[in-house]
Amino acid sequence: MSTFVGLCRDLFLLSQFGIDGEGPARGFRWESRIADYLAHRGAPVEALPGGCRIFGHQTLSGLAHQIDGAISCGDALVIGEWKAHRGRIPKNELLRFKAGTDDYFMAMPGRGPRKPAMRLFGGAGAGSRELRSYAAHHGISLIEPTRWPAPVLATAHEFWPSPSTNPPSAHDRRRLAWLARPVQHVLAAQPDGGYLIPPPPPASMIGSVLDLQEEWSDRLWEAFDENAGSLELLMNTMPRHLGIAS
Repeated sequence: MSTFVGLCRDLFLLSQFGIDGEGPARGFRWESRIADYLAHRGAPVEALPGGCRIFGHQTLSGLAHQIDGAISCGDALVIGEWKAHRGRIPKNELLRFKAGTDDYFMAMPGRGPRKPAMRLFGGAGAGSRELRSYAAHHGISLIEPTRWPAPVLATAHEFWPSPSTNPPSAHDRRRLAWLARPVQHVLAAQPDGGYLIPPPPPASMIGSVLDLQEEWSDRLWEAFDENAGSLELLMNTMPRHLGIAS
C-alpha cells in the first residue's frame, strides 16, 4: 500500500460494489473484502480482533479492544475499523473506536510511531451531521459510500478525471485535509508524560469544512459524469476477481 490517501480512495471504491447479507454475516463480508484487497495489494497488515497490541504496543489500561486492522502505508500508519451498517452509523461505534485508539496511543509517548498515525472508520453506512462533526474534532477519516473521503478530495489533480475539471484550490485542499489529522496532532504527548489536546474549533468552523466536503464531493461526482467512462476505468482498478460483486 503506497499512501494513506490511496487507501482511502480504494476503500471508498470498494464500498461502491454493494454488500450482501444482514447482521454479522454482512459485516464479515465487508471485512473479508477489505482483507482480500489488502492482501492483493501486498499491504503490511496486523489483524487485531480483540487484540492487546497495536504496532507492538499494549494499551495504557491493559484492556483489549476490537480493532479490525493496523496497516502500514508508505506515509502513515493506519488504524482501521470496518463497518457495514445499513443506513446511519450508530454513534457508539465511533465513540468506542476513538476511545480504544486513544488507549493504545496513550501507551506510546516517547516511543510511539514516527510516521503519522491515522484513524480510518466506516464502509457502508452513512454518518449523521453530528457524527461527522465528532469525527472532525478528532481527525478521524470516515468512509461513506455516497460522500468522497476528505483526504481524496484534498489531493490536487491525482484522483480527478482530468485537470480541466478544476479540482479544489490550494486553500480548499488545506481545509479538507484538516478533517483527517494524525493522532499525534489531536493527542500530543508532552515531555512530562502528559498530553496536550488542542482547544476545539468553533462549531461554525467545523460546519463550514463539512459543507466544503459536501460541495467538493458533489463536484467530483459531476466531474466523473462529464468524463464518460472515467469512473468505470477507476472502478476497474479494484481486484474484482477476489469475490467483489458488481
